[in-house]
This record gives sequence, structure tokens and C-alpha cells, in this order.
Amino acid sequence: GQYGDQGYDGQMIDPNMTAGADGNKGDTASLDDMIAENMQWDTELGWVCKCCGKCSRKNSHIKAHIEAKHIYTGGFNCPICDKLFKTRDTLRHHEKYCRIQQGNL
Repeated sequence: GQYGDQGYDGQMIDPNMTAGADGNKGDTASLDDMIAENMQWDTELGWVCKCCGKCSRKNSHIKAHIEAKHIYTGGFNCPICDKLFKTRDTLRHHEKYCRIQQGNL
């Protein structure tokens, strides 16, 4: 298709490889920038992942998809139990559960 012809080879994008000389690697601003660079709006398809062509009418779905499938982040630790999660979205869902388990609503 129009958006899946990018020659995507299944490898993940590493934010650390795109960091500047200032040493700010993997911060959420650069991660959000990388995600934004890899998605675009199509009037017929909605939001489209430039890496593989996945489409959704909700940009949050494509953002989560790109972070989970195409960007290597090294993961995000839960501040409550220190468990490691692949994406910010999975961490956010876990934190709700973890707070309930800890009694910290």
C-alpha cells in the first residue's frame, strides 16, 4: 500500500541513536518527537504509521503502536514496585493496578 512501501525491515528505532551531543538520551520529549515523525494523517485512512502502514482513526492508538512496535526505549520502571514495562502506556495501566494493590488510590 501507499504507506507500507517504506522498506520497513522489522528493526526498532533506538532513541539513544538519535540523541544529541548533550547526552539527553531517551527523554520523553524526544520520544514523543520520534513518534510524531513516524505517523501522518490521511483523509481516507485516518492516522497512519509510516513504518508499517497500520491505520487508526485515533491518534493515541497509532502513538501507542509506534512506541510498542517500532521504537526501542529500554523500558519504563514503575515508581511503586520497580517492575519494568516496555511502553509508557503499559506502565500507566500497571500503575493504576499497582496503586490499588498498595492501597494508594
